[in-house]
Formats: sequence, structure tokens, C-alpha cells
Amino acid sequence: MNKYTISTVLFCTLSIMACVSSKSKITHDFPAAMAPDVREGYVKQWEKGKILYELNCAKCHTTTLNGRTIVPDFTESQLVGYTLRVTNQKHEAALTDESVSTEELGLIMTFLTYKKKNNVK
Repeated sequence: MNKYTISTVLFCTLSIMACVSSKSKITHDFPAAMAPDVREGYVKQWEKGKILYELNCAKCHTTTLNGRTIVPDFTESQLVGYTLRVTNQKHEAALTDESVSTEELGLIMTFLTYKKKNNVK
């Protein structure tokens, strides 16, 4: 193959990967009235919570629809139940204090509370 063909294939591959990853990008949605310095702190917590969610929760709760990653929209009452670890027997067994600390679970709740809601019909 010549350099032009390799460059074209590489460019097309990277373009496709960029399109796919942009579809699955999960973003946050904080209240507009949140003060900038408070927001900055929540963004850091949200990002840590996102990583912890991906490590501990995504395999059971996340789906893919039309190439887009879908993290469920939990209600406020469901999130309270999750923090208590008692509303689901699977969570009691899998999300013990040893595997996910109370602080880490709080970060996951921050991620789930402030992630942008899905527009899936």
C-alpha cells in the first residue's frame, strides 16, 4: 500500500471512532443556579463517581442503544435506596462496604444524580 492509501484508511478509522465515542459520551447536568466554585467541586466528585460507576455498576446497569451508551435514569427515591444497600439483594452481596466504601458509593450517587438525563423514547 502506498502512503496515501494508509493515510486515508487511518483518517477514516479515526473519524469513525470519534463519531462512535461522541455518541456514547456521558455528560453532567448541574443546576444553572449552582455557584461556580461549588460546581467545580461537584464536577470533580462527578468524574470520580463516573469512574466508580463504570468499575462497579455498568456491567449490570448500562446498555447500548444505536451505538449510544445508556446509563439508566434513576429516581431520587431509587438513589436513596441504593445508598442504603438494602433495596436489592444482589447489591447487598456485591456492593459490600469492603468492595465499595460509603464514600465511593456517595460519589456514584453524585454521578447518577447529576448525569444528563437520557432522551430515549
